[in-house]
Amino acid sequence: MRNKVHHGGNIEKVAEALGGSVEEIRDFSANINPLGFPQELQTIFSQGPMIATVYPDPTYAALKQAIANQFAVNPGDVFVGNGATEVLDEAICAGQASNALILAPTFGEYERLFKRQGTKVHYYLLKEENNFAYKTDSMINFLVEHPEITTICLTNPNNPTGQLVSLSEMRKLVDFCNGHRRLLILDESFIDLTVNQQLSFVNALQPEDHVYVIRAATKFFAIPGLRLGYCITKNPELKKNLHAQEDTWSVNGLADAFGRKMFQARDYINRTHAWLNEQQPILKKKLQELTGIKVFPSMTNFFLFKIDCPNLREQMMHKLVVIRQCDDYVGLGSDYYRVAVKSAEDNAYLIWALKEVVGSDK
Repeated sequence: MRNKVHHGGNIEKVAEALGGSVEEIRDFSANINPLGFPQELQTIFSQGPMIATVYPDPTYAALKQAIANQFAVNPGDVFVGNGATEVLDEAICAGQASNALILAPTFGEYERLFKRQGTKVHYYLLKEENNFAYKTDSMINFLVEHPEITTICLTNPNNPTGQLVSLSEMRKLVDFCNGHRRLLILDESFIDLTVNQQLSFVNALQPEDHVYVIRAATKFFAIPGLRLGYCITKNPELKKNLHAQEDTWSVNGLADAFGRKMFQARDYINRTHAWLNEQQPILKKKLQELTGIKVFPSMTNFFLFKIDCPNLREQMMHKLVVIRQCDDYVGLGSDYYRVAVKSAEDNAYLIWALKEVVGSDK
């Protein structure tokens, strides 16, 4: 199956098309921490040549212990992989669902991975008039009406809408899944990049919960090229099923070494939260002041907006700004765009470029 899912971050192609350099382009299409790689962990890269000459520990005992310590779970509850997408794929395979439910709009890889397994995909449609908010009771009613659906894949906060489901609402859905033998695959790739640092469902996870919680180091620690994802579940049956899907040496040695130390970068972690809490609401306000733009609520490091401006992405590229057009998301069209929250300087440049293209303030 050909991968039709678009992703942000391909600025090399943009630079080539414009005849410029990558360094000139401001990339708002990929939601990566603008603070860059944690300098506290820079010494790990100096060990690269030595790390590359030996196999990683196939059990990843030290890596799993570091993750377990961070979340106060047992190492046996932790699974690791080459990015969140690989761990997500293994969780989907472990679920062996004939029918699955995903949000619309949401991250396109879910549908692709389910369909690759021969799973029929159903959509729970989010409505623009509700700002694309997820409603737990409504979803549970949908699941009652569709007993053939045995796996639900939900991302929190959702991508590209940025909407967040509270722990109490998530618990309501999980309790339903527990009582009706449904599996919930919960992708929390952006939960660490939420305003006021919202809690992970891992904090509420119980052994009886039919839940795989998928998380990523990529976005928060700005390591998209390193690839490190992990999954946490306390359910004995789910652990057994996921063990059967694990690949040997799925995490490279450098990512393994990084993951063992990443939660020790406390200054970096604190500075990241301070940056997001300051810059996210500022960017939202500035976007809302622009002519003809509808900005949807978000709790994370990106915003979805709607605007009637043909070829906005192409026009912004000529201002050396890359934004994410969202026409490949189910439920969205070519007038929807997503932009990341970046540094104060970059955010100001984004607003300037948008004003140049779409007009002045309201």
